[in-house]
Amino acid sequence: MKKRLLALLLCLCSLLVSLPAVAHAAVLPGMNSKVDYDNIDPTLYTIDIDLVNQVITVYQTGTGSIVLQSLCTTGNAENPTGSGKFALGQMKERFGYFVAYGQYAQYWTQVVRGVYIHSVMYDSKKLTSMSRSAYRNLGSNVSHGCVRVLPHVAQWIYYNCPPGTICNIVKNRAADPALVSSLKAQIPQYSKYSQPTDSKPDPAEIPATVRFDGTPLRTGFSNSRDTTIATLAAGDHVMLLQLADDWCKVRTASGKLGYIKCAYLLCEPDNVQLTTGYKATRKTYVYAAMDTSGERLATVPSGGQPTIYENPKKGWWYGEYNGVAGYMRTKYVQESTVYLFPALSTVTTAVTGADGTSTVVSGTSAFIAQGIVANLRSLPSTDGAVVAALPAGTPVTLFSAAGDWYYCQADIYTGYLYKDCLSAQ
Repeated sequence: MKKRLLALLLCLCSLLVSLPAVAHAAVLPGMNSKVDYDNIDPTLYTIDIDLVNQVITVYQTGTGSIVLQSLCTTGNAENPTGSGKFALGQMKERFGYFVAYGQYAQYWTQVVRGVYIHSVMYDSKKLTSMSRSAYRNLGSNVSHGCVRVLPHVAQWIYYNCPPGTICNIVKNRAADPALVSSLKAQIPQYSKYSQPTDSKPDPAEIPATVRFDGTPLRTGFSNSRDTTIATLAAGDHVMLLQLADDWCKVRTASGKLGYIKCAYLLCEPDNVQLTTGYKATRKTYVYAAMDTSGERLATVPSGGQPTIYENPKKGWWYGEYNGVAGYMRTKYVQESTVYLFPALSTVTTAVTGADGTSTVVSGTSAFIAQGIVANLRSLPSTDGAVVAALPAGTPVTLFSAAGDWYYCQADIYTGYLYKDCLSAQ
């Protein structure tokens, strides 16, 4: 029933067709969080989060002995933390930015979807900026749905509770004021709290390439309040910061942070090479002349990688950034090790049929199935804008396959059609 409803949404009805079976490509091969865990066994510990008393407890599975216990902060009335039994997700981030709220937190561990266990909030990526109000609110339900804890608690969970660890979030516990009072007394004054030390390297950032024009970069991926903050083009380069099966947190070449569906990215870390190039050490500009008071032709963000051609004068480079040629200050654009991305690969052009044989899609003729009007979309998803509404019987030429979608052309339009919208005759 769910599948039929999906098809109805995509093309107003669902019909089975005798076109080549579409294979689901592994878009992000070998994807993992790359955290240097102290414990890799997801069955060793169990996490318990008590929504009534605002207490987080880590037990040793089997013995039931308490390993760690502390006050926490869970969701407010508008954004409640959901209860249930969850296996921790794959997303981890060492010191991340909340795109929707403009704040930071340490040691993100995903519970489910957009709910994380993480430290109390920070105003910047500096340990000295830990929020006083967030620290003092431990024990209250005032978060946006995540579970905030002391930084050293978040750190321990981050390294010792890998994906798959069971986390029970309970909403019907009896009030235990004695426990709450005891745990509150263990929290030092804000000025006396010692930030945890950490000598481990940050998880590796993984380079990836955007596969489709019009790919939305969003503030999150968990609810309708998340919004699109930028639109990326095919071939744009991003760095993966958090990794999961269906969504990734990324940083664009311009430094913008947000979330993208994994299906819209091509990740070939083994084919990305480190080479010597040039990188901006801070935000700077491409000037029309060797004069900082002159016209600024383009902005090079911190981390941007311009192409440098020559050094015409002391203190100046001549080169280009994003196709704009001009002059850049040598003090802000320096020789560095940079990523060399592979050329953007096309989506899969051969699909495997039920008999195991491979069928080349490119050039295949098909038609919009009878009794429907099909939406030709800009992306292989209902996230894509509707390029054209195609009536039943419209001839279509298939070029390639992307999951359950075909990239194709109908009349003057190109875009993506869901497989059930098509008929071989």
